Order: sequence, then C-alpha cells, then structure tokens
Amino acid sequence: MFDPVGSTSWHNRHKQYFDRLNQLLVEAGAAMPTIMVVGPGAITRFASPFLNDASRPASTFRKLVGDAARYADQLVRRIPFMPLKSLEPAEVGAALSMPHRLVVVDRSKRALAAVARQLSDAQCIPCDVVASSPGVEADVIIAFNVVCRLDDPAAGIANIVQCLRPGGLMLIDDRSARDHLPAGRFREVSPKTHRLSE
Repeated sequence: MFDPVGSTSWHNRHKQYFDRLNQLLVEAGAAMPTIMVVGPGAITRFASPFLNDASRPASTFRKLVGDAARYADQLVRRIPFMPLKSLEPAEVGAALSMPHRLVVVDRSKRALAAVARQLSDAQCIPCDVVASSPGVEADVIIAFNVVCRLDDPAAGIANIVQCLRPGGLMLIDDRSARDHLPAGRFREVSPKTHRLSE
C-alpha cells in the first residue's frame, strides 16, 4: 500500500516561530506543556545534508544546491526502502527550554518511524486528521503547511482544533489560518501563532 510521506522543505524553516513559541511559554510559566506536531513529513537522510538551513546565510550557489536537493527528494523519498528523517519535531524540541511532552501525528507510518528513531520520548500517532481526531489534549499544536493541502481542510482543521486546550496556541501557516481557522475562536498573538479563546 502507498505510504503518503509528506516533505519537510529545509532545515530550520520555522525556527523563528519555534523560538517565539518558547518565549510565549516561558512568559506564561508553562510547566510540561504538551506539544502536538501535525504532519511534519520526512525527507531522505541522503538529501538532508544538501538542504538549505534557514538559520545561516547562504550563497546563491548554495541556495540552488539546496533547492535541487529538495526537489529531487520529492521523488526519492517515495522509494519504500529509503531511510527517512523528520526535521520539524527535533527542531521544536531544540527550541524549547522547558520539559515538554511531544506528540507527533502523521498519516505516514514511515514518517512516524523516522520520528521514533530520532526522538525516543516522542509519542507517535498514525492518524489521517481528515477522517478523525488524534484524540490528544495539547497546549500547543503545530500544523505548518498541512491544512491547506488536505482533501477536506474543514474536516481536518475541525479534528485538529478539537485537540487544543482552551487558551492553547496554534502555529499554522498564514494561508491555512486565513482560509480555515474557525472565525472568532482564535486571535493572532504573534506571526503564525494564534491563541484559542478560553
């Protein structure tokens, strides 16, 4: 059966938002928050060293190499035996300065297996968020570039939001926030970061 591995585009793409999330959690005095990452996808370990790193300046040539690696990976990662790596869950963990519980949700069992190899403490839940809710209560949900790509974004966002505790934070791309976050239930507290009303 086809395993739909979504891609992670490059290293530290969302670092600034994860750093800001850490600041918001520290300011709130959060103790052991549950962080749920939805659909982080994966890349091949082969392509990983060639991807761009948003935390470092890169020459034009280096950017071209990174982009070529990312596009080549779109095909290569679909080969069932290719070893995978998931960037986003580890980058979230690296940005947070407090103990936290990490839950990773993806419909790809291969992507979840990659997360489990990298982060033994992460709880990995196979789930198609269009069909059902992951059934987790989270203080923070991270769903960058996921909702806007779903077959049924309305069902997907409903099942994701159902997991967020009142007052919790949702990190989501602007397009998905604009088109799919429930009106009146969220307010933007920082770029790409929205708080669910209490």
